[in-house]
Amino acid sequence: MDSDPKAATTRRMSNPLFNEERWNNAERAGDEIMTINGAIKKTGFLMLILILTFGATWDSLSRTHLVFGMALGPAILVAAITGVVLVLIAMFAPRTTAVTGTLYALAEGLVLGAISWIYNEKFHGLPILAAALTIGTLVGMLFLYTNRILQATPMFTKVIVGATAGLALGIGLLFILNLFSVGQGLTGALYGSGWIGIGFSVVCVGLAAFNLIVDFGFIESAAQAKAPKYMEWVGALGLVITLVWLYLEILRLLAKLQSNR
Repeated sequence: MDSDPKAATTRRMSNPLFNEERWNNAERAGDEIMTINGAIKKTGFLMLILILTFGATWDSLSRTHLVFGMALGPAILVAAITGVVLVLIAMFAPRTTAVTGTLYALAEGLVLGAISWIYNEKFHGLPILAAALTIGTLVGMLFLYTNRILQATPMFTKVIVGATAGLALGIGLLFILNLFSVGQGLTGALYGSGWIGIGFSVVCVGLAAFNLIVDFGFIESAAQAKAPKYMEWVGALGLVITLVWLYLEILRLLAKLQSNR
């Protein structure tokens, strides 16, 4: 429970979907009040959409066996870019999150379904294990949070969000450098199956897992602050984004471990 208004404000500002100005505008809106149960239901809805799209994509690829370089690669890229655009729209127009969040779940269901199918072709059963570990991590982090073993304190949130932003900035910069044939050796090491690559994936998995605590804290503090009802969608989308990231990092880590045998 956040009895300190300053602490609650710090946590609000840490979520990329919800800065202080948007929070204050939301608090002045006379909408219905957000609840934790409402955010949970909306998270379940988005996950259902994502899972159904995931299954449909996997089934379609299993039937057609599309060649990655010819058709599947561009489809994944377009869906991934669409997902990023939808998140940006939600950031600047949170009232649209019911729509943008649903569309994001559809886009990411396609992305995860396609990527998982590719991994499964090389390492049979690996996506199932990655999904099980993702669910296990979610349950474990929720247990730690609800029992107050780990809490999204202002300092914890600043560290995790700062580390996540630093990681994203570093990966983005490396990607840009690679376009000019610079830093390709480092990219190969980070995403390869060597010990450097495995260590990098472990860090990414850990960071994604700790972001779940930040998401839980955001949803709880928003409900306590009596945020408008539509903010349930914002909390739900933030949690789904973290789960997508966590699943991909676990899948990549398992693949590296499998290749390193």
